[in-house]
Amino acid sequence: MTTTDTINRSARVDRGPGQLQSALHFASRQYLLAVLVVLAIGVGLTKPSFWGPGNIENVLFQASFVGLAACGMTLLIAGGLLDLSVGGVIAVSAIAVATVLPHTTIGAAMALALGIGVVLGLVNGLLVTYVRIAPFIATLGTLYLFLGLAFIWTSGKVVPITSSNYRAATTGTVGWLPISFLLFIMVAVASYLLLSRTYFGRTLRAFGSNERAAVLAGLPVNHAKVLVFVVAGVCFALAGIFMAGRLSSAEGNMAMGFEMDVIAAVVVGGTALRGGRGTMFGTVVGALLFAVLANALNLLGVASYWQYVLTGAVLVAAIAVGARRSSAVEVRGAG
Repeated sequence: MTTTDTINRSARVDRGPGQLQSALHFASRQYLLAVLVVLAIGVGLTKPSFWGPGNIENVLFQASFVGLAACGMTLLIAGGLLDLSVGGVIAVSAIAVATVLPHTTIGAAMALALGIGVVLGLVNGLLVTYVRIAPFIATLGTLYLFLGLAFIWTSGKVVPITSSNYRAATTGTVGWLPISFLLFIMVAVASYLLLSRTYFGRTLRAFGSNERAAVLAGLPVNHAKVLVFVVAGVCFALAGIFMAGRLSSAEGNMAMGFEMDVIAAVVVGGTALRGGRGTMFGTVVGALLFAVLANALNLLGVASYWQYVLTGAVLVAAIAVGARRSSAVEVRGAG
């Protein structure tokens, strides 16, 4: 055997364990995906109707509503920020669509809703960045402000959406995949690229990790803060557009408490609440996991109050596992 053959053989041996280690590392990071697969298979074996096309479509619809909003929330949390006004932005955007649809085109109605998302997101961003109110307090206040506007706008009534074309556009499918779910995947990919491949994303992660250091480094922290709230507002408005189509109506309380579902999907997916990093793949899996879990509990006939208990248990368990893994990684890094 020549010296060259020996070197090549050694290189192949070295690559083997390295590739295996990389695969195991990826698998350990995506443990939630394994939980999702096991859950889906288990429910399918117990209730074969789970795999029916109509039921799968319902699951994907539910995941897409949470997921669209969760994409914006992931960007916020990666920057060490938070937005509790999700339900208010969704309600105002959806009511705007329902109000103007009889008098304008579908495209114009959607553009109006997205514009409202921009404005409401800008309000949150300015309050947090320049008025210097803590994100939790600022967005809790604007949640009630936006909900109040929604109830005043509708006088507390339900506004029906009579446009069959709008309902078809927002509840249609491509094959067996809902349009809203396909849009969710596209928004998730775009958000991933924005977070990981752009100067804005690097700035976001930098001040999420250490805002003082980011400021001293000369990064445009204030500009990025306002912009990320605006982007999140657009994501929330997108969720409102499709929720309104699915419900064929809009009202002030249509998304009450929805912010908790969104934050849960993001955190369970692996995005750290302390900021500095975010995982869009984890957010997609988190949205799907909660949609599958809720659907499974309904199919199994579990009482609604037990559904809250089980959903909360899953959330706590997932966060605990993620926290232990993060601590283990930090310890290994320090060593």
